[in-house]
Amino acid sequence: MHPDVADTLIGAFYVNVCILTTSALLMGLTFSRRGRWVAPLRAALYGLTSVALLLFTFPAGPELFIDLRLVPLALAAYRLGPGWALLAALPVTAYRVWVGGPALGGTLLHLTLVLLLASRLRHRGAAPHLPLRENARRSLLIFGPAALTVFPTFLMLGRPVTDAALPYLMVVTFSVLGFSLWTTVVATVARAFERAAPDAPTTDLLTGLPDRRAFELAAAQAGGDTYLLLLDLDHFRALNEQHGHEVGDQVLQAAAQVLERQLGRAGPVYRLGGEEFAALLRAESVQDARHLADRARRSLPAQLTARLGRPDLRVTLSGGLVTAGPDALPRAERLLYAAKQAGRHRILDSWQSAAEAGTTTPLNRTSPAVSTLRTLLQFIAGNGNPGDDPDLQALLNAAIACVPGAEAGSISVRGGEWSEVRVQSGYTDDLLGTRHTSEQMLYWHGQPAAWQAGQPRVLTGEELRRRSRDAHAPDSPEQRTLEEAGRQGELQANILIPVRVQGNVYAELNLDSLSSEDAFDAESLQVAEEFGLWAAAILSASIRVRQALSSQDAALLTLGVALEARDMETQGHTRRVVDLATDLGRALNLGAGELHMLRQGAALHDLGKLLIPDRILLKAGPLTPDEWNTMKTHATLGADLAAQLTDLMPAVLDVIRSHHERWDGSGYPQGLRGDDIPLLARIFSVCDVFDALTSARPYKDAWSSEAALAEIAAQAGRQFDPQVVRAFLTLQGRELGRPA
Repeated sequence: MHPDVADTLIGAFYVNVCILTTSALLMGLTFSRRGRWVAPLRAALYGLTSVALLLFTFPAGPELFIDLRLVPLALAAYRLGPGWALLAALPVTAYRVWVGGPALGGTLLHLTLVLLLASRLRHRGAAPHLPLRENARRSLLIFGPAALTVFPTFLMLGRPVTDAALPYLMVVTFSVLGFSLWTTVVATVARAFERAAPDAPTTDLLTGLPDRRAFELAAAQAGGDTYLLLLDLDHFRALNEQHGHEVGDQVLQAAAQVLERQLGRAGPVYRLGGEEFAALLRAESVQDARHLADRARRSLPAQLTARLGRPDLRVTLSGGLVTAGPDALPRAERLLYAAKQAGRHRILDSWQSAAEAGTTTPLNRTSPAVSTLRTLLQFIAGNGNPGDDPDLQALLNAAIACVPGAEAGSISVRGGEWSEVRVQSGYTDDLLGTRHTSEQMLYWHGQPAAWQAGQPRVLTGEELRRRSRDAHAPDSPEQRTLEEAGRQGELQANILIPVRVQGNVYAELNLDSLSSEDAFDAESLQVAEEFGLWAAAILSASIRVRQALSSQDAALLTLGVALEARDMETQGHTRRVVDLATDLGRALNLGAGELHMLRQGAALHDLGKLLIPDRILLKAGPLTPDEWNTMKTHATLGADLAAQLTDLMPAVLDVIRSHHERWDGSGYPQGLRGDDIPLLARIFSVCDVFDALTSARPYKDAWSSEAALAEIAAQAGRQFDPQVVRAFLTLQGRELGRPA
């Protein structure tokens, strides 16, 4: 290249830099304003800048011109999207087409690639700022591939391809420098303008969300249908320390994008500072606001990981949800703090009871009754297996033992429009199953607002007898049951405690005195109120666990069904054995938790076959002794593999490991005998063999149910547990036919 041309290029680059800097200064001023006119204004400024740069194009050789005209067009696509970028590019494109020339095709292809790549890598936040290194990286990904069009252009011009190397490096270098200069100047000006206008609503420069000042102005004008959701990223300081502040900034930007996508339709999302965000949600009900908040909480970890491409980062949210108002922010902050204290990754709201929310209970003094109550309830809450129904009888007994004056009582659980008596103490079991409508329970309580809020009430004397008598129609079956089994004529005093779960009354606890109208005093009400809060927490946790276990069961069943495709099992084998095992477990009176573990073990029983070579697993003929020994390892391999899955109980692994053990000790992999074989594995093995016998396989025809049941009966005491076989045959409508 001739020295004079190089000097000309330096001058051209200097002029281009001046134009870019001036335009960037003007663009920076637009980021302090919001409105429909802002995007068209910015697009126009990008287009005019590109035209100005085109006027100062200088030749770098035959049919080769160097300038930065594509930088503002790339920025238009990067900041505004492809639509506005195409409008901004129209003047330059029209002029270039009008000029024509042999390099026209390469020039237009270069422009097209720049716009496509910039749109693909666009920064979607409203703020003008990303870290300088990130902007430089993205600009290199835009201009590096796009500038490769220089090489085919040289070929079309009849010039050696090797001559294009230096122009390619120049175009990419100048473009990346210009892009980085523009974004830096714009961010600097925007920050300076923000400091110069302290009273104006502003935008957070890192995330593009409205900042705390904008939030405070909007919150002051929020209406009655608005809810404040305050959110905070969990363990963010530790993330910064472990991965660095640059990664922390990327996490904040990605979190802002996820929250805006999840919540933006319901109301604006704000960054209040640090890792704290807020949203002013317009919702028709508390339930709708809760749904929005919980959806954002649940979706953030996976979506944030996907956006960042960092599976090693798992970021969770905690939050507080309240009705908007003058004191909304401090109320939300208290709930947010309580959510952090309760273990994080949860959103608490002001409609939850204190025990359900994890905050302190209203009974703040210590007494023998309170100590006993807490000990009993903590035991009840922690007792049993996951998925088991809460022990309502234990709850009722604890209440009667701890609430001063209580002698008898009952617990009703709601189902649709009815409440049904599930447990009782002090009466006869004829009371169980008695049903009450919502209207009847509201009348029995006497204070609808307090009933909905979960507040207990005391009734005595004539008022108690009147409401007890009038709650049901005279001579109705329910009324006769209450009079006889419920000892209505002996009732002297009653405390009714509505138990709220997830915002609604889920159960009603009645505590009764049969000896004195003065049995219940202020202390009785305090203890009863604390009991109601603990009961709500226990029931709420139980419901959430059952919902989670149901989802987990479905996921593991799907995995088990997928395994069939490789093993070439008869279609539906996994689902059938899960259903068979569940029915047999119920017949053997297994609890809900044991049934859950049995279902999971059944779904994953052949997981280890994933690790068996295809030449053995899919072999059409009989296996050699060595191959059979390899096949038998699938039980141990499956249990070891399942142990890597989170939240699986040991009993699930027992089913996978031991479902090929035999009652007489001749099974594998451990040669266990009799009761040494885990019960759930003994139950499942019967179901697995029955389905295998009654299903057609490549090496055999399907047996009839009668023949399969006869074989199951014949193997009682040899392959199978005789008691399990007896229950299975009874379930299938058959008799064992011989002593176990």
